[in-house]
Amino acid sequence: MSDPKDASAAINEKPEPAVTAESEYYTAEHALPPPPPPAEVRDAGPPNGGSVAWLQVAAAFMLYGNTLGLLNTFGVYQTYYETHLLKEYSSSNISWIGSIQSWFLMAIGVFIGPIYDAGHCRLLLIIGTIFVALGFMLTSISTAYWSIFLAQGVLTGLGTSFLAIPSVAIVPPYFQPARRPLVMGTASLGSGLAATIYPIIFQSLQPVIGFPWAVRVQGFISFALCLFAVTVARPRYAKNTKKRTFKNLFKGAKLGDPYFIIYVTSIFFNNLGFFEPLFYLQSFAESHGGAGLPVTKYLLAILNGSSVFGRLMPSALSKWFGIINAFIITVSLSSISIFYWISVSDIAGNIAFSVLYGFFSGGVVAFAPIVLTSLTEDLSFLGTRLGVLNIFKGIGSVVGAPIGGAILQGSGGYLGMQLFSAFSVLLTGVFAGVLQLTVLRDQKRVT
Repeated sequence: MSDPKDASAAINEKPEPAVTAESEYYTAEHALPPPPPPAEVRDAGPPNGGSVAWLQVAAAFMLYGNTLGLLNTFGVYQTYYETHLLKEYSSSNISWIGSIQSWFLMAIGVFIGPIYDAGHCRLLLIIGTIFVALGFMLTSISTAYWSIFLAQGVLTGLGTSFLAIPSVAIVPPYFQPARRPLVMGTASLGSGLAATIYPIIFQSLQPVIGFPWAVRVQGFISFALCLFAVTVARPRYAKNTKKRTFKNLFKGAKLGDPYFIIYVTSIFFNNLGFFEPLFYLQSFAESHGGAGLPVTKYLLAILNGSSVFGRLMPSALSKWFGIINAFIITVSLSSISIFYWISVSDIAGNIAFSVLYGFFSGGVVAFAPIVLTSLTEDLSFLGTRLGVLNIFKGIGSVVGAPIGGAILQGSGGYLGMQLFSAFSVLLTGVFAGVLQLTVLRDQKRVT
């Protein structure tokens, strides 16, 4: 039963006067329509396909070709500089040009990654495209060691650093985890294809039109491909992207995560030993059965061509063994192929090594970002994590080839350099095994 006092109050309560255009209470606010109810914002998740998503794969394909693809072509320049333009310098000194290029490609990522995660992908792509093209043009007019070092090593390397993080980070947010190995492996084909084509272009054009124009042609091709990526790239950013700062990006990326630390260590050793075969393959072949043979100058192209097929391994192996186990298998086979290189003494062996190492090392390159993506819970911080990872990749890259060159020069033979490379890559598999055991241990604790 209702309270009599409440009923009386309700009867005596005066109704509010109706507000009309003629009412004294009418204001401008009453002329506006009532605001619609706020829409519920939901994250529909990755589209997992569609034209925009596959255009990102195409953009990443082009960017891979002009980052890692360019880096993996330095072997033909190493040989040309040793025999022509910089023949008064040692192999170790010349390899510093390629090493500093790889260091800039990777180590500057600690700054590039947070800038990407803060919403500035297009700016990064524009700057990188300009720097890479300018690096090619300045290299084409360089004749002294210091000028080639600055143009090809520093400027081109710096340009590729602006392109490297977007090349990896733009694809995963568009696809579900089960499909990422396939699409990320497809995107990474760009580096293998470019690393196959660029050396052939240089080797074919240099005797005909000379070093300057052979380099310029590569520069024009690179600029056109990067321009396509700038046009179609559409990264899927977090909703709070514009409000992010470097401080909260580094905090949110969970850089102290044990999985991340172990994986960074693993990749460091891979980059320590990865580039020695690329830099010294051709010179090794010339002193081991390939001197004067036309096929010798195309060994690097064969290696990089084989890597195109190796980059499809993540999609197949990860379905059977899981991502980390498949990575361990691929890295181990890459190391074994370098041990096989030690036994090579004729051109057939050099070709076989080029195919084997190209195939398995291509698989390692394709797997590396896929493993990191699988270890990253929030992909809106993937760029920052890639940037920090790239610091250690850069350190390994910048010291690996010169150490190999110093061993080669000091010992007078290739054995020491080959062992250094093979054991470095083998340690990658060891630390990847530690990572897998750590993940399994934590999973058992949860269950």
